[in-house]
Amino acid sequence: MNLRRFILCSVVGMFALVSTATAQIAFTSNLFGDEEQPGNRLHDQIIIIYTGGDEAAIARAIDISLEDDNTILGGEAKQAVAFDVEHANAFYVEMTQSNSLIEVTKRLIEARPEMVVHTITLGVVLYPDYAQDIYDGASLTGVMENDDLLVAMLQAGADPSSFVDATATGNITAAGPVTATIAPLGAGIGAGGSGGGDTTASTN
Repeated sequence: MNLRRFILCSVVGMFALVSTATAQIAFTSNLFGDEEQPGNRLHDQIIIIYTGGDEAAIARAIDISLEDDNTILGGEAKQAVAFDVEHANAFYVEMTQSNSLIEVTKRLIEARPEMVVHTITLGVVLYPDYAQDIYDGASLTGVMENDDLLVAMLQAGADPSSFVDATATGNITAAGPVTATIAPLGAGIGAGGSGGGDTTASTN
């Protein structure tokens, strides 16, 4: 990479980080999910901080949620957010604007398809009762084959009875047992999180 390209990439990256940290937040009376979802509680904390006048509310709320004694996130959700704080920031930039888990999942995967497993895992641990939304959002992108997507969902810890696969043929099939595996996000995160590894998934 030549010097000019390096400088350009650095400037674009810095702008993206600043935009993420100070993103405009949309207000809504009903935040996505419910109080049982770690993601909903973190979203609520972002709104509280933002209404207090802090334009970097997303980054601030995430920092607070990662403190050892903070209970906004559970252990697994805290690990998933801490695994890549920048990606978690991007997740909540989208969530605070769209208030839709389907849209968040779809937009993040389309923007960074190499992070598809990370996006799916983050969604599942933040909103465990809304696996269908995550599956649907990921499916709309076409980045993963259905079998790979199913594996990614299960390894992220999604309850197989909580989502169905609506295929192009119109058949709706409940998620069942699978034998294939893809690299999990990280140790202790999701059902398949017994170790690290590449977070990219097969697109064959």
